[in-house]
Amino acid sequence: MLRFWRKAALALVVVPACAFAFDSVDVLFPASGGLYPAYPADTLGGPGEPYALWAQAGLMYDSNILRRPGGDNHDWVSRVGIGARYDQRIVGRQGLHLEGRVDGYVYDRFSAIDNVAYAGLAEWRWAAGNDFAGTFGVSRRRYQATLSELQAAVYDPITETDYAATARYAIGPHLGVRGGATYVDYERPARTAANIKTLVGTAGIDYVTAIGNAIGVEIAEARGNAPVDQLVDPLGIFVNNDFRQRDIAVVGTYLPAPTLRFAGRVGRTHREYTVLPGRDFTGPTWSLIGQWVVTPKTLLVAEASQHVSSVIEVGASHMVVKGFGVGPSWAPTAKLNFQARLLREHQVFEGDPNAILGVTPLRQEFVRAVRFGVYWEYTRRIHYQLAFDHGERESNILGRDFHYNAGVAQVRFVF
Repeated sequence: MLRFWRKAALALVVVPACAFAFDSVDVLFPASGGLYPAYPADTLGGPGEPYALWAQAGLMYDSNILRRPGGDNHDWVSRVGIGARYDQRIVGRQGLHLEGRVDGYVYDRFSAIDNVAYAGLAEWRWAAGNDFAGTFGVSRRRYQATLSELQAAVYDPITETDYAATARYAIGPHLGVRGGATYVDYERPARTAANIKTLVGTAGIDYVTAIGNAIGVEIAEARGNAPVDQLVDPLGIFVNNDFRQRDIAVVGTYLPAPTLRFAGRVGRTHREYTVLPGRDFTGPTWSLIGQWVVTPKTLLVAEASQHVSSVIEVGASHMVVKGFGVGPSWAPTAKLNFQARLLREHQVFEGDPNAILGVTPLRQEFVRAVRFGVYWEYTRRIHYQLAFDHGERESNILGRDFHYNAGVAQVRFVF
C-alpha cells in the first residue's frame, strides 16, 4: 500500500514541467486504485488478474510544439498504442513479471518527427525462504529526444537499456539490509558525445515499525563512461564526460496520523569528472513528498526536491534541479478522478564544459507549469483521460524562452 500511495501521489508531479502533454496523461491514475479511503481497492472485486492487455488512441493539440520563443509552431499529434502486463508464479515463490508498450506518434504539420516509441521490462522476482528476496531484470525504451531542448522538428531517437539486480535480507521483523546494482546503456546516434554507459551500486539498511514508519541509510556509487569525447566549439578541443558520483542519504517514511503520510530522502551528493574538474558538484540533495487525506475523497499532495540530473539529451553533462509541486486530487465517485498540480523548477546547467571554459555563459532556467487531468472509468473496459497543460520557461540564453498551452483527449480499451 505504501508503495502505491507514493507512486500515485506523484502523478502529475514527477513528469517534468513543460513535458510532452502525452506524458502528463500517461501518469493519471483511476480512483478505484485504493488511494482514496472512500474507495478501498479490496471492496472492488477479487484478486487481480495475472495479465492485462489494453489499447489506446489519443489526440493532442500543442500551441508551441517546438518550444520556441515566437512564430507559428502549433501542431496536432495523434497517438495509437498497445500495452500489456503479465505476472505469473513459476515455481514456489519464484515469479516472472513482464510488461511492455508500443506507441506510434503522427504529427500533422511537422511530419519529420513522426516516430514509433516502445518500452519493455522483464523481471524475475525470487525469494529464498521467508527473509531473503530480490529481483533480476532488464528493461529497454526508445523515444524521441525532448523537443523543448531540440527546439526543432528533427527526428532524434534515443535508446536506453537497463540491467538491474536487487536483494533484501530481513534481520528479524523490523530490520533489513538491501543492495542493488544497475547498468545503464544510453545510445543516441544523432549525438554520439551523449552516449554514456553507467554502472550504479546501492547499499542500505532500514528499520520498519509495526505501523509502517521507516528510517534507513543508503549509499550509492555510480561510474559513468562516455566512449566519445564532446567537442567544445569554437575552441576546437574535446572534453571527456567520464564521471564518478557518490550519494549518502537518510531515507524514511512517516505516518503521524491516518490522514497524513510523508516519505523522503535527504543526503549529500558528490560528482566529479576525470577531465575538467571545474564542473564537479558537491552539495545537499533531497526528495520529499507529503500527502494529506483532507476527506475520504480528497487528497492534497506536496513534493519538493533538489537533485543532480544527468542531462544527456542536452549540451551539459549534468544539471542541478531544484523544484516543487503541489496540488489536490478529488474523486467524487469511484469512476471519476480529478487531479491538478502547480509545478516550478530552477535548472542550473553546471556540467556544461562550454560554460566552464568560458565559451558560453552558465545556463540557468526557470520552468513553471500548471497541469490538470481527468481520469474517467466509463465502464470496466472503456476509460477516458483528459489532460491540460500551460507552461513557460525563462532562460538567460537567447532564444530559449517560451510558453505553450496543450491538451490531450484519450480513450483506452482494457481487454
